[in-house]
Amino acid sequence: MRLLTVLFILQAIFAVGSDARSLRDGGGCAQLYVAEEGETLQTISVKCDDLFILDDNPHIVDSDDIGPGTVLFIRQT
Repeated sequence: MRLLTVLFILQAIFAVGSDARSLRDGGGCAQLYVAEEGETLQTISVKCDDLFILDDNPHIVDSDDIGPGTVLFIRQT
């Protein structure tokens, strides 16, 4: 029984830690978002509910400029 309790606590800690950067008031994205492998501006825009990603990130000249590790400013609504 103790082992199950410990495993549950560890799972909760690591699950929250890996998703913490994308949590904001129960959903959405943090003000600074780090793109991950396979993400596009469109998928990030939908995920973060932000239609102004290109306007708010002048360092992104072309939608192909997104790659893993790209830091984006996300407009908070």
